[in-house]
Amino acid sequence: MLKPFIAAAATFPVVEIATAETRFSAEGIVSSMVIDRGEQIGGPSFEVAVGAETGLGTGAVYGGLYRLTPFGDDQQAYADEFDYTIGYAWEGQGYAADVSANWLAYPGEGDEESLELFGELALDAPFNPVVMGFYDADFEDFGLEVTAGPEWEAAGLGWYAIGRAGFVEPGDGSANRTYVGAEAGAAYPLTETAEIAAFARYEIADEESFADDIDNGVVTSFRNSGFAVGVVLAAGF
Repeated sequence: MLKPFIAAAATFPVVEIATAETRFSAEGIVSSMVIDRGEQIGGPSFEVAVGAETGLGTGAVYGGLYRLTPFGDDQQAYADEFDYTIGYAWEGQGYAADVSANWLAYPGEGDEESLELFGELALDAPFNPVVMGFYDADFEDFGLEVTAGPEWEAAGLGWYAIGRAGFVEPGDGSANRTYVGAEAGAAYPLTETAEIAAFARYEIADEESFADDIDNGVVTSFRNSGFAVGVVLAAGF
C-alpha cells in the first residue's frame, strides 16, 4: 500500500510546482480509521509527514518521510509504517503530473519492506479529475484510482467533496479488490502558512477488507465498508 504524504490526505497536497526556492512542509493527521484503496490499514491512528521540495528544470523534485502509528486498545491488529519518498512533479498545458518511488518499511515484525512506484495525473478540468496508479516492484501488486470533486469557499472555510473509484490486483494471486467511496471536508487557515482541517471518508469494496471485530489484537471478522473521520494540521514554509 502507498501512503506517502504527497498523496495521502488527497485534498491537502504539499508540493507546489514551478518554484525555484526550497520549501518545507509538515502534516499531522489524527483519525478514527485509516482507509487506503478500499482497505482498512489502521484503526484509530496518528499519521505524520515531513517533506521538502525544490525547483528542478520545469518542475520540482521532492522527498519526504511518512509515519503511520495506530493507537488504542486494538493497535496491535495493525502495523506501524515508515515510508521514504522521492519524486518529481511538473505541470503542462492543462495538467499536472507527479511520479515517485516509495520505500515502504515497517518497524515491527511480520511485515516485509517493499518498493512502490506511484504516478498521478491531475487535469485542469471541471471537478478536478485525478488519475493515480501504483505498482509494487517486490510484491507485484498494482492498481488504479480515479477521483473527482468540487472545491469552494464559504463562511471563511475552504470546502471540498471527492468521489473515488479504483481497483487493486494483489501480486500473490488473491482476489482483486474494486472499491468506490466519497470524502468531504473543510479547512480553516490559521496563518499564511498553516491550516487546520477536518474530513469524513467512506468506502465500500467488493471484498471484505475492513475490520468488523478485533479480539486480542487479531481481526476475527471482516466487513466490506468503512467510515473514518479525522483532523489534519498542515504547515509549509
